[in-house]
Amino acid sequence: MKFLITGGAGFIGKWLVQQLPMGADVVVIDSLDAQVHRTSDDFAPELKARATCIKADVQTIDEYQAVIEGTDVVIHLASQTGTGQSMYEISRYVQQNANGTATLLELISRLEHKPRRVILSSSRAVYGDGAYTDGQHIYYSRGRRIEDLQQGIWEVLSDEGKPLKSLPMHESHLTKPTSVYGLTKLWQEQLMQNYCESQNIDCVTLRFQNVYGPKQELGNPYTGIIGIFTNAIAQGNPLELFEDGLVTRDFVFVGDVADAVVKCALHDSLLSSTINIGTGRATTLIEVVETIAELVGRPANYRVSGRFRVGDVRHAIANMSHYESVLGTWSPTSLKSGLAQYLDWYLRQKPLSAEVLQASFKEMERTGLLLSKRG
Repeated sequence: MKFLITGGAGFIGKWLVQQLPMGADVVVIDSLDAQVHRTSDDFAPELKARATCIKADVQTIDEYQAVIEGTDVVIHLASQTGTGQSMYEISRYVQQNANGTATLLELISRLEHKPRRVILSSSRAVYGDGAYTDGQHIYYSRGRRIEDLQQGIWEVLSDEGKPLKSLPMHESHLTKPTSVYGLTKLWQEQLMQNYCESQNIDCVTLRFQNVYGPKQELGNPYTGIIGIFTNAIAQGNPLELFEDGLVTRDFVFVGDVADAVVKCALHDSLLSSTINIGTGRATTLIEVVETIAELVGRPANYRVSGRFRVGDVRHAIANMSHYESVLGTWSPTSLKSGLAQYLDWYLRQKPLSAEVLQASFKEMERTGLLLSKRG
């Protein structure tokens, strides 16, 4: 088989390439964006040993049609990530995510041999705040109001002002992105699905929750709160938790994500599906920090600040029932086990200064997207 992986030199791509069948022909295209690849402007040796590596932006890959010809499965990972940054670098996200996907599809349309399957890495960000219930009915939030957040009202409320209970995100739920990033990921989904249906190509959309693990770029402050938390605790620096520290996320280990992508890539029968990739378990920010502190063997020096990011969602957790109905039993790595593997890798890396990891917060402050609770 022949695989094309856009963005294949990134965090997930590095894991994915190593888990594809050894006899497969693998082509990796990656722009090696300096924000994601801060320590090197070249492909990692293990990637070059395993794949044909091409340094190119997905928006300018026309000249590589001959190399891509004969691809059986396209795995589209190339994307600008980071919800906060997307709110002030809007054109960059639209160009890279939406236009980049359109350019890739145009190239596929010119191939003599069309791929049998295209796999898109999407995001839980397409759900926005997700679905909530009062015990009887399902509600889709319009987004938390800034006025409520400034009063320290963190939970999503009904129109009558009553707190609602969040529901695990299911593929059948409405998509209502609250960030430019989420919107561009939804555009990617729609572009892929529309094109693939017209060409009889099997389209698989994987909506990732919060992916973490070894090989995640430490110097990119716009993705990966696990890295920010670990860096602060390991170096004994103070740590800030937004809102009341009880924001919940579904943290899924990168090895499990790569396994899921490979399973989809090698699946014999038609999939044609949108599938969540998470653990199905909600974890608060406080739980994450305390687990890291336990593994590091240092106290967690954190404070709950009451600051909040405009457009951030309160709760995010995947419903994994559809995955299991399509691909079989799902047994994700526990958070403690995944963090232990991450920590083992992290301690062999050069630590970063607090200033680097605080860069995104300073940008959000400057653009009015990081606010404080009043009083």
